[in-house]
Amino acid sequence: MMSLSGLDFVLVGLYFLVLILIGYFTSRKKDDEEFLIAKRGLGGWSTMMTTNASKTGSVMMIFTALVFLWGISAIWYFIGMVIGMLIFLPFAMKLKDESAGRYYTLADYFKYNYGKKAAGFASLITIVVMVGYLVMNLIAGTKIFVFFTAWPFWICAVIMMFVVLIYLLMGGFKAVAKTDILQYLAMIFILAVLALILFQGSLVPVSEWNVFRADIGTIIGFFIIGLFYPFAAADMWQRVYSAKNKKALRNGILSSLVVYAIFGFLLALVALTVKGQFPGIDPDLALIYGFANLLPVGLLGLAVVLLFAAVMSSIDTYIFTGASAVVQDWFDWDKKKTVRNIRKVIFGLAVLATILAIVMQDLVVSTYIFVSFIIVLAVCVIATWARKNIKSSTLVSGFFVGLVGIIGLLSYYLLVVGEVQPVLVIAGLGLTIVGLLIGGIYSWAKK
Repeated sequence: MMSLSGLDFVLVGLYFLVLILIGYFTSRKKDDEEFLIAKRGLGGWSTMMTTNASKTGSVMMIFTALVFLWGISAIWYFIGMVIGMLIFLPFAMKLKDESAGRYYTLADYFKYNYGKKAAGFASLITIVVMVGYLVMNLIAGTKIFVFFTAWPFWICAVIMMFVVLIYLLMGGFKAVAKTDILQYLAMIFILAVLALILFQGSLVPVSEWNVFRADIGTIIGFFIIGLFYPFAAADMWQRVYSAKNKKALRNGILSSLVVYAIFGFLLALVALTVKGQFPGIDPDLALIYGFANLLPVGLLGLAVVLLFAAVMSSIDTYIFTGASAVVQDWFDWDKKKTVRNIRKVIFGLAVLATILAIVMQDLVVSTYIFVSFIIVLAVCVIATWARKNIKSSTLVSGFFVGLVGIIGLLSYYLLVVGEVQPVLVIAGLGLTIVGLLIGGIYSWAKK
């Protein structure tokens, strides 16, 4: 544990204050469509920054932890993500046309095209994943707080969630978008500075640069997670809906690929440098520990702001997306009542996530648990893209078999094996495909 200086606390305090002020000024525009989807008016750069900010968060700490376990092999997640976004782009353009101002959530796509049952499964998985990612990011942010203050975990978790709640309840999705832009600019600038200061190639053993160091199952697991992520990321779909036109959407996604690849490379440099210096530390705390012990005096406050920016830009996204799914997917209310109840659900999810974060407190394990559900949803989405006229019953079968299989395997890993591995993702992929095949055969036989 290393204490922050008075200047460091001032920097963090100013950062929190700026976020709250953004929420306040955003809330002064009393427009329900602004709150729900930023009036579908985000340009290319805004789309890029909000897209990347929402999927950065705890990834910084998780990726560093994975580098400690498998070296640079963990970079397969970023490789998969970049390729996945490229594949997702034509689907996103099609989705932008199809949404026509009427879609707000991922499940809306299923509801309008494949019925309420398929939409219900899609919504359920979305809510589970969003709450899961929310918990992961809250754990990451709280560990930062605990490391530098030595305050109890629960107090730090409550403080972090309280700050997010203030600006989120005031400004809704528009506040999410505006704070994401600020936070991502800060992340890129600070990470570039820190990578230049920290990285010394001589400190990293040659063996750490082997991208095939991990076993093949783990590598495939990392790659699949990144590859399928965009198709099941409800927050990514909201960025598609909120872009002002297809040009802004295309430019936003393409630029996000380039910037995210650079971000992944810089983070890998930092992670390898920290591992070279402190190979025996707790992987969950590796990034924080490295910053605290390797940075020159005066830069620690900047590093803490970087970490908070990354984590909080994801927390606000996941809590808003999860609340939107709960209210908009399951209730048919007018916009004013929808906005009012989304605020209530945001508060409820915040309380739930804080409790779960306090109970779990483990980043890597929680990652494997929640990411596995993404694959089930992603496979079903891709199935609708590959075959537009796919039957609702086929999708329901894919959802059901995939979910039951994942829950069963998770129970086995946690209760019998005692740990969860990335290969669970491969199992989720296979099980969902089997479910779709069963549903397809049933639909064909019935016909």
